[in-house]
Amino acid sequence: MIKTKSKTSEKRQNKGHHIDVRFTEEEYNQIITNANKCGMHKSNYVHNAVLGHQPKQLMTEGQEEALKSLSAARSELVGIRNALHGLPQEVRKRYFRNERIMKAWIEGVNYLIQHWDTIKENFGG
Repeated sequence: MIKTKSKTSEKRQNKGHHIDVRFTEEEYNQIITNANKCGMHKSNYVHNAVLGHQPKQLMTEGQEEALKSLSAARSELVGIRNALHGLPQEVRKRYFRNERIMKAWIEGVNYLIQHWDTIKENFGG
């Protein structure tokens, strides 16, 4: 029977060296908060941060929803583009000369622009 490494031993190699570091209560709480935001254990967070890696924060639920919404808005635009590309040139010209269609088009684009601003706010941009 062949022995295989467990998943834990594959992820972690025996590092062999240990450094003790002390923190104030406030610093410790900040490390815990930051590690939780990144979905990491505190020791992995500190290890990565000390070695110059920038641990990334997980998305909030609001950010996830904003990203899904952005994807849906993109799908809408792609659908409109594909529909227009499938039409003969003369039909496209007729659509863009129609005031009612152009007004609806501009309102739709304005909505997407406003929605984009909302999404950017959810990402702190």
